[in-house]
Amino acid sequence: MNGVGYSFIKNKNIIWSASVCLLAVFLTLFILNSIAGLLVFYIDPTQSIFWHSLSPYLITVLLSVMSLSVLYEFYVFRLGGHSLAKQLGARRLSLIESIPEESAALKITQQLADTFLIEAPVVYVLPDEVGVNALTAGFYPRDIVIILTWGALQNLDELELYGLLSHKFNKILSGETAENTHLKILYSSLTSFSQWGSKIAKMGFTKQGQAHVHKFATFFVAVGGLIWLIGSLGVLITRLIKYVSLGGRTFRNDQKTKRLIQNDAIIQTLLRIYVHHSGSQIHSEYAESIAHMCFANSLSPQNWLNIHPSIEQRIYELNPGLVQDLQLENLKKLRNQPLFSLFRSLDEMDTEVYAPWSSPQPLPLLRLSPISFAIKDAIKPLNVEVRRNMQRPELIQRALQTATGSREVMVAILMIRQYREFIPAEAEVSRAIVDALLHLDGRVHISIFYDACKNIGAMPATVARQFLMKLARIIQEDGEIGLLDALLLERVKYELKLLPLHTPTSLEEVKPHIVRLIDALLHVQQINSHNQLEARQAILERVLSADELELYAEISDEPIDLAEILNDIAGLLLRDRLAILSIAELCLWSDRIITQDELDVLQLLYWRLGFETREIIEEMQKKNSLMIV
Repeated sequence: MNGVGYSFIKNKNIIWSASVCLLAVFLTLFILNSIAGLLVFYIDPTQSIFWHSLSPYLITVLLSVMSLSVLYEFYVFRLGGHSLAKQLGARRLSLIESIPEESAALKITQQLADTFLIEAPVVYVLPDEVGVNALTAGFYPRDIVIILTWGALQNLDELELYGLLSHKFNKILSGETAENTHLKILYSSLTSFSQWGSKIAKMGFTKQGQAHVHKFATFFVAVGGLIWLIGSLGVLITRLIKYVSLGGRTFRNDQKTKRLIQNDAIIQTLLRIYVHHSGSQIHSEYAESIAHMCFANSLSPQNWLNIHPSIEQRIYELNPGLVQDLQLENLKKLRNQPLFSLFRSLDEMDTEVYAPWSSPQPLPLLRLSPISFAIKDAIKPLNVEVRRNMQRPELIQRALQTATGSREVMVAILMIRQYREFIPAEAEVSRAIVDALLHLDGRVHISIFYDACKNIGAMPATVARQFLMKLARIIQEDGEIGLLDALLLERVKYELKLLPLHTPTSLEEVKPHIVRLIDALLHVQQINSHNQLEARQAILERVLSADELELYAEISDEPIDLAEILNDIAGLLLRDRLAILSIAELCLWSDRIITQDELDVLQLLYWRLGFETREIIEEMQKKNSLMIV
């Protein structure tokens, strides 16, 4: 019964789509015939504008061309979505020959196919499209494909890619993919004129690397432009009909996708497109005909009657509370608002309202001198396994067995890092724990801190925020803050589930934050001030333009919120984050031994920006061993 019902609905949708397309065809014929009638009426006023001597010939020619266009499209689509991918010039992805970004897309596609118990569609990529977009095409499970733009692969992380592909799977499961493919064929009767005109006009332009201009270049441009102009009426009518009949589908699909995957990954995807410089635009001559098949607008936002609503509207519809009292044109303001709480991990299903923790005021200055232990302890970092398995005092081991004891150990370690030889008498921490820690090799403290983090247990949100506030006040008690201490606090937030996932940001927006992060990173280094300034200049030259270098020539002495800076930088594109880390490594540790504090900072920084840390730590340890030998 369900199969019969689905078939009935599918056939009903196809009949409705065909009826709407016929209406668009008749409207186009009526307008073109009337335009020709005006010319005939100007010559012979006795003839009617709506039916004249040229009407039979004009309508016959137009109907013949339209019919041939539809028949040709049916022939082209004999292989389903694969035919469209070939028509668009897309490249098929293969797991064996794929780069990491392509492998991630294939892995998520297979994961979603297994989840929804369907055959995994073939994935293609449009190699020349920098906008973030995707579309599905095909009639049956065996010929349905997903086509991603190169911009989607390059600019989306796994969570955002998951949201995009989930939206495409929703269309496959609902049968909308097959319906959209039929619409592509039916509306080709109205859009083919415009496409042919574009192709003919392009023949008149000099291609890159072509030495001579074609002698018929002007003729091609003129004829192509005329055909495109005639076809533009069909395009306009097609767009109007699609806008009226399909305009509301996008909101419904967004909501259905959100319910289908039970998380807000799709909003993360929309935010990434919002901050992307090219948006979702596709520059192919087929962009008009495939607009209804895409995730977001394939045409310029300035075009009239776009089928998909704007990205801002879609975000608002998915979570109205997200922007209640704020301007959608400035989404960056949302990052500090309690309502900006929708970004959760893929397996998080609860509906608990998230209220972020805020740094204590007033904000501290950046610490200009590193906190480190004696030079003998800071020269060479310990091996990860050695540090983890080093003998610890029984008092510390007992403390780590309880949540309360673990929290006290964390407080003691941060106090030791700040005050070193002198712990305030009024400090709310066991003096015995402090003494036990002071008798240990200082390089082991961070390892103990990690173990304590894992043992603090679940806490009510209010208690967790109070504990974070206590730690934050310790690490900035003297009005200054260092990068390692701030990163340790980020780790505690993560364990308490108070670490907000990144808000997508663009490189231009966060360049001031990148400079502050570089300054914070430099102050961890065990090198003299002159070499620090040289390293700073070398890094900034690779990150900033010449004009920007002048703006950030001096190290800022303004108060700093390293937590906010780290969160904003974590929202950059993966390649931008990786580039910043690679430049820092090259300029800071390519020719010198890395210390324990520096290695801890590097590990935590890689983790905070969304990367695995094990391989980079092993690589740094090997480099250290070679340099010492």
